[in-house]
Amino acid sequence: MSEVCRRFAAHLAGVAVSYDDLELDDSGLTPFQRELLAAARSLRWGEVVTYGGLAALAGRPRAARAAGSFCAGNRWSLVVPCHRVVAAARDEPFALGGYGPSGAALKQRLLALEGTLL
Repeated sequence: MSEVCRRFAAHLAGVAVSYDDLELDDSGLTPFQRELLAAARSLRWGEVVTYGGLAALAGRPRAARAAGSFCAGNRWSLVVPCHRVVAAARDEPFALGGYGPSGAALKQRLLALEGTLL
């Protein structure tokens, strides 16, 4: 089993892991998407930010929708932890938000593995 597969297995068992050392092919991304990629990869185990917060980390605090679109198209699940990016809610601090084609239930399970319950 490769080292990356071992990390995935550990992650899915609830063990804090890092993927910071893995190189990703970002050649198809715009400069802003590269900033979003870096911002998402900077989120640590159990940390949660809103889409607007991710956009702010990438230098464009008013680009929450673009951050949401980036996360919805994330092709590096777990390695780029978009499951840690949630929606802002009017009457609560956060709302789960979507998780691309995998759905909100998987997002919630991944957050629960990290000790974050929404």
